[in-house]
Amino acid sequence: MDRHESKGVGIERKFSRRRFLQTTSAVIGAGSLAALAGCVAPAAPTGPAVEAYELRFIKLAMSDVIADYFHDTVIPEFEAANEGATVTVDMSTWGNLGEKLLTSFAGNIPVDLLETGSDWVGPYAKRDQFLSIESYVVNQYQDEIVDFYPDMVELSRYGGDLRGLPYILDIRTLCYRKDHFEEVGLDPEVPPDTWDDLVDFGTRLLQMDDQGNFERAGYLLNAAGPGGAFFEYWYLLVQNGSGVVIPWGSWDPEDVAFNGPEGLEALQFMYDLIHTHAITPMTGMSSQNPSLSPLGAGVASMHNTGAWEIGNWKQNQADNIHLLGVGIPLMKVRRLQYAVPNVYAVGSNTRDADRAWALMEHMVSRETLTGMLGPVSQSPPRMSIAAEAEYMQDPLLKKYQAIPEEGWGTTTPQAVDFPTLELIGQYVQAALRDEMGLQAALDAAAAEVQQKIIEALEA
Repeated sequence: MDRHESKGVGIERKFSRRRFLQTTSAVIGAGSLAALAGCVAPAAPTGPAVEAYELRFIKLAMSDVIADYFHDTVIPEFEAANEGATVTVDMSTWGNLGEKLLTSFAGNIPVDLLETGSDWVGPYAKRDQFLSIESYVVNQYQDEIVDFYPDMVELSRYGGDLRGLPYILDIRTLCYRKDHFEEVGLDPEVPPDTWDDLVDFGTRLLQMDDQGNFERAGYLLNAAGPGGAFFEYWYLLVQNGSGVVIPWGSWDPEDVAFNGPEGLEALQFMYDLIHTHAITPMTGMSSQNPSLSPLGAGVASMHNTGAWEIGNWKQNQADNIHLLGVGIPLMKVRRLQYAVPNVYAVGSNTRDADRAWALMEHMVSRETLTGMLGPVSQSPPRMSIAAEAEYMQDPLLKKYQAIPEEGWGTTTPQAVDFPTLELIGQYVQAALRDEMGLQAALDAAAAEVQQKIIEALEA
C-alpha cells in the first residue's frame, strides 16, 4: 500500500459521527429528490436526435379519386413509418415530364423517385440518369420480386441491371359493343380474331348518314395526333411480325426495321381501313357526352383501348356494362398487343438511394397498389393482386390480364423515346393524308429515327 492510500484510510477512519450523518443525509436527500423528479417527469432521452430528410417524388397526374388516396393515405403512411421523412410530391404530365427531367438533371435538382414509362428507361439509363436498383432487389427483395410478371420487370433492365419496378400495366386490346354485334347478326361472345375478321366485322357494323358522314364507326382508330397515329400503326406493325427496331434491345441504327416489307404492309392495311374499306375515320369519333368514351356513347363498335375503358363504363353507365365485350389481340403473323408498365425509378442524383428505395418499396407494395389501382380498374403488375384482389375478379379485367399472362404483350424498344416515336407518327399521318407515298413516308421516318439513335449514342 502506498503512502496516499494509507493517508486516505486514515482520514476515512477519523470521520466523526456528526460528519457521517451529514454525508449520509445529503446522499439520501439527493436520492429522494431524484426519485421525486422521476415521479414528476421522465428523464429526457439521451439518444441521437431524429434526422429530418426530404424525398422529391415526381408523380404523373392521377384521377381525383386516386389523387385523394395518394395524398391522404399513401404518402402519410410512408412518412409515419419512416421517422423524419418528408415526401415532396412534384406532379407532372406526360407532356412536360421530359422537360422536368431535363432541368432536374441539368440543374442537379434531386430526383429521388419518379414515375415514368418503361420505354423511357433505356435512354435515361444510357445517360446514367436512372440508378441501378439491382443490389436492392437481389439482397432485399427476392421474396417480393417473384410476385411480379417477369416480362414486365425485364422491360426496365438496361446493361444487365434493373433500373425500375412496375407500378401499373398499360394493357390494350380490342373492345367492342355486344349489342352492336347482335344487331348485325354477329355472335356477341366471339370477337374478331384476325385482320380479315376486323375488316369483315367492321364493314357489317358501320353506319353512315345520308351525307356520307360517320354515325357509327365499324372500327375506330384515332390518328388525329402524331402520338395516336404512331400507336395505331405500331399495333399492326408488331402483329405483322416486325418492330421499330429488331432485335428489340438493339441500339444499332442499322437495326431500324419498320420501313421494311412488313412495316409497309401494316401501313397499307391502316390506310385501307380509312380509304378503301372506309370503316373508320382518320381522326376518331367524339361523344356528345364528354364523360363517355366513343364505345360507351355508341359512336364506335370496336376500338383498341386500355382497361380504363372498363372504369369509364363503371363510373358513367354501370347499368350497361353487360354490353361491353373485351377481345384478344388480333392475329396476323403474331398475336401481340401493347402491354407496358409505368415504372418507378430512382434518379442518379438522388440525395439518399437507400431511402429512395424504401419509398419505391412502399409504392409497389400489395396494399398500396391495390388502393391505387382498384378504384379505376387498372391492371396490376403483381400476380397476387391479379389473382386475389376483389376488383380483379371482374371477368372483363381478367381478359385484359390474360395478355401478359399469355405472353401476348410487348412494347416499344428502349433505343427510342416517346418524342422520337411521335416523329414516326407524323410521317404516318402524312401518308394517311396522301401527302406522301407510304414507302417514302416510312423511309423518311426511319432516317430520322436512325439519326435520333446516333444522337443518343453520342450524348
